[in-house]
Amino acid sequence: MLGPVQAIVDGRSVGLGGPKQRALLAELLLHGGAVVTREHLVDALWGETPPGKATSSLQVYVHGLRRALGAERIETHGNGYRVQFEPDELDADRFERLVDGSARALAEGRPGEAEEDLARALALWGGTPLADVADQPVAQLAAPRLEEIHLRALELRTDARLALGAHDAVLPDLDALVAEHPYRERFREQQVLALYRSGRQKEALDAYRDARRVLVDELGVDPGPALQELERAILRQDASLAAPVQAVRQTMLPLPATSLVGRRLEIAAVEAMLRRDEVRLVTLTGPGGTGKTRLALAVAHAIAPELRDGAVFVDLSSVTEPDLVLPTVAQALELPAADDVLLAIRDRSLLLVLDNLEQLGAAVQPVADVLAGAPRVRVLATSRTPLRLSGEHEYPVPPLPTPAATHSFEALTGNDAVRLFATRAQAVSPGFALTEENVESVAAICRRLDGLPLAIELAAARTRALAPAAIEQRLGQALALLVEGARDLPPRQQTLRATLDWSYGLLAERERALLARLAVFAGTWRLEDAETVIGADIALPVAALVENSLLRLRGERFALLETIREYALEKLAAEGDLDEIRRRHAKHFLDVAERAWADILEGGEAEEPALALLDDEQENLHAALAWAVETPDVDTETRLAGAQRWYWLVRGRLNEGARVLEHAAEVTEPGSAAQGAALAGAGTFNVRRGERRKGAEQLEAALAIFRDLDDEGEASRCIAELGHVAVDDGDLDRAVDLYTESIAIFERLGNRTRQAVALSNLAAIAARRGDAATAAVHGERAIELQRANGDLDGTAVSLANLGRVRFALGEDDAARAALRESLMLGIRLDYRMLLAYLLGAAAELARRAAQPEQAARLIGGAAGAFEAIGMQIPQEEIDEHERTLEPLRETLGAERTAELVEVGRLAAFDELIAEAQELTR
Repeated sequence: MLGPVQAIVDGRSVGLGGPKQRALLAELLLHGGAVVTREHLVDALWGETPPGKATSSLQVYVHGLRRALGAERIETHGNGYRVQFEPDELDADRFERLVDGSARALAEGRPGEAEEDLARALALWGGTPLADVADQPVAQLAAPRLEEIHLRALELRTDARLALGAHDAVLPDLDALVAEHPYRERFREQQVLALYRSGRQKEALDAYRDARRVLVDELGVDPGPALQELERAILRQDASLAAPVQAVRQTMLPLPATSLVGRRLEIAAVEAMLRRDEVRLVTLTGPGGTGKTRLALAVAHAIAPELRDGAVFVDLSSVTEPDLVLPTVAQALELPAADDVLLAIRDRSLLLVLDNLEQLGAAVQPVADVLAGAPRVRVLATSRTPLRLSGEHEYPVPPLPTPAATHSFEALTGNDAVRLFATRAQAVSPGFALTEENVESVAAICRRLDGLPLAIELAAARTRALAPAAIEQRLGQALALLVEGARDLPPRQQTLRATLDWSYGLLAERERALLARLAVFAGTWRLEDAETVIGADIALPVAALVENSLLRLRGERFALLETIREYALEKLAAEGDLDEIRRRHAKHFLDVAERAWADILEGGEAEEPALALLDDEQENLHAALAWAVETPDVDTETRLAGAQRWYWLVRGRLNEGARVLEHAAEVTEPGSAAQGAALAGAGTFNVRRGERRKGAEQLEAALAIFRDLDDEGEASRCIAELGHVAVDDGDLDRAVDLYTESIAIFERLGNRTRQAVALSNLAAIAARRGDAATAAVHGERAIELQRANGDLDGTAVSLANLGRVRFALGEDDAARAALRESLMLGIRLDYRMLLAYLLGAAAELARRAAQPEQAARLIGGAAGAFEAIGMQIPQEEIDEHERTLEPLRETLGAERTAELVEVGRLAAFDELIAEAQELTR
């Protein structure tokens, strides 16, 4: 109410309705939680002549407030209502309490406390009281009282500042206050006194005479006794008017030798926390090397000028005994050794920066003593772990954000991690600059080091002798490379290994052992994964590692920073358990992959979460596959490859699929089913990558194996894939024969999923031949089977093909509907290959909608999408693109069309997909 009437619920302002409803809330609040009768509320809202339905309207307003604030907030008591709120929830109450407390502090000779509290009070003032209900009776009665309290607060603040010797600083504010309130004598007295104390005696007397003139001429009254006595004291230069010595704010903060790069959001967030009345302890947590100390210093330098006694930095890195904490604080405050620290700081208003508290563990009682004994002291602590003290607000300091590999040069050079590397590299190698040639390597270094500021700074120091590309190549052994930090840093920060040794040494033995074993996990993982691999209930030590900032929790998944993982792997190898834990890890994730593959085969609602699970586990699956290849464990390798084959195809990871499956085919037993499956998979990927002859040879070899093994199901899959090769070769008759042969086998074996895929391919061939009617028949039959099977990805592909067929038949609305559903499924499954096709189809939609420039861009986007997944655009798709582009060149011109195609090829994939979605609506 110190301004408009407003309510904040869960951090956001809520709507309170019209003026009468807002006025009702104001009246209830002004009664401080007491019951207010309906009769009184009617008078307060409508005055002496309320309307006939005032009571009914009042009940409507009460109902509206209950909806806005929560029913429990507005209570009914007999014939009245009361509003339920906590003492600190109402700004007006807090304002009055702070003003009254400040008046007492001034009277008791504590002007510093008074000034601080008055600053907090005036920060609550939002302008004219009850401004948004100013024409309501409530405001006409209450606003003058609130305004008077505001003026009293301004007077008291000026008294406090004058008592602190800030007479020069208050004069501009007093000039404005006297101009706004010319008849308020207290402001006049303060103005005269401030001028006199500033050595401006003549101006002080002139100000007195101006006050006398205004009061006599305009109000017809003489100045009050206090103002008249002040004039006489000035004329006799009374010693009691002498200005007190202004206290010098002491800020004992070190100035870092290098500038802080980035951290704007973090600085603002921590500053905001420390400025809140109820926050007295903020702890910056995070692993070693994240820059907690630098962030704390930046915040302290910003906050110090706002506190009467500034800020003090206390380095506790060498303190391991709790009894030494307060003596170290005393030393930082430059207090005599014999002084009682708590007594010395009891009345101080300052920020204590307590740096490096982690080695104290649970022995942080001295910090609690400071908070309890010095109510105006705030503590900003840095520690790997939270202190677990009452009222603590933890702020986990994240690593710097790292850039994506796809970012432009401008985006890369604007990234904070990259800028930090460049800044530190220029310090040791003045000629260093970010260029098109080296920025990708710098970005890769920052990603490999997880955005850890200390690690990035140590890497940048190597530019004395190594180019960024050479540093990137050597980061496989980051702990050996990242040495020789600045000699003025603490020893634990001079190498990355020393930093990690410091953190590792503070762990309990069980936590050290667990950290080493968790290093076998790559990327992120779930607690149940770790318990299966490690073979124990590890929830408690995992929680301890999270609290110690060595393990990060992202939703329900955990992760180690890569540098910490490398360090932990060394520890695991030293213990001799590395091979066994890696074996158990690989076997577990083989089971995860095979269960996901079973869900994909089941189709329906199980398919999407199975693909998402494989997304989450890719790094662990890569690690498992690497172990199987190194060991070698051929069975695990081939099963891992087989379980992920469809995933790689849907996600457009064609190069990865071809590489893994070719290696599996080489190491498996010749002529075995496993070799046949690997060859068939490799052939499928190679055909789509454009290596048609190689892929065809692999498929023929796989077909021969499966025929020898009398495996009709797998043989028919190879036959169908060879049909794809025939289509690419332009031999459509052979393709039809092959697909027809495979359909007969699939139908006999009851494999309706593969039968539907082959039918969908026959539809595509018919469409290519211009036989849209036959294409529609095959397509509809394929979709019917796929819907019955719950085959989401197959349905999506068939719908895309059918959409093109509907275009050919002139059924644009039906085409749009088919493409819309296909696009929806493709996005759900993140089916990159399908989405590339659909961008081409969307281009045709744009052309038909008379949007030629968008059509050209979408053709370029389709080409770029195929490039991104490493797939050669099939000839039939090239033909489709050309059919769309031909009329565009006539409309836009060949040069403009080509330019737009290139723009689309380089455009963001997600933006292009959003455009395609809009076109299918």
